[in-house]
Amino acid sequence: MTKVIDDYISELEQNLDDLPEKDREDVVEFYHEFLLDGDFIRRSTIEAELGTPKQLAINILADYSSKDDSVSPRKETPKSNLKASWYILLGICAAPIGIPLVLAILFVLFFILAVFFGLFFTIIAFLFKFFVGGGLNFLKSLTLLFTHNWPVGCLYLGKSLICIGIILLLLPFIIKLGKILIAKCTQFMRNLGKNILKKNYFQTNTGKNTDKEK
Repeated sequence: MTKVIDDYISELEQNLDDLPEKDREDVVEFYHEFLLDGDFIRRSTIEAELGTPKQLAINILADYSSKDDSVSPRKETPKSNLKASWYILLGICAAPIGIPLVLAILFVLFFILAVFFGLFFTIIAFLFKFFVGGGLNFLKSLTLLFTHNWPVGCLYLGKSLICIGIILLLLPFIIKLGKILIAKCTQFMRNLGKNILKKNYFQTNTGKNTDKEK
């Protein structure tokens, strides 16, 4: 019995790499004690109750990702926010809510992401145009500065410097805008996850977890 449980828990832990170490240890301890207390003796019985280790890990990560910072404090970065959104999406797809509803949710998400990132990449394309234009003007200036057409070379050099200045001026705002868009999308996914993922998979023995209202 212990070997069956240990093997299951070991596979579960391997699929929880994206959880903070302390939370991962607490979750693994909770499910290990849960299985021991339940006297599970067969792998098939465990998977009938909790799903495969990978399925349970996805549900745990989706549940963890959909919680507020006050429930599961974390350091948020664009990378961690994208991972959180992805796990919530996987959890929603795995939730027993029916294929039509899943497809409707995916369609809405696709539309929102298309609007957000369409705006973002339009601005990126605008900056790229300035970058290319600045580079071409700089090359032209190099070919003219040391000839009798040096005034024209100075003009091209000035244009290239203006392009570079615009890029340097706008780049911090573009980066900040990208972070804001990712954070807003993640918050939307968290709200969606809290409304759809009702079952609390992120369980620990430390008392830090807060059950979702049903």
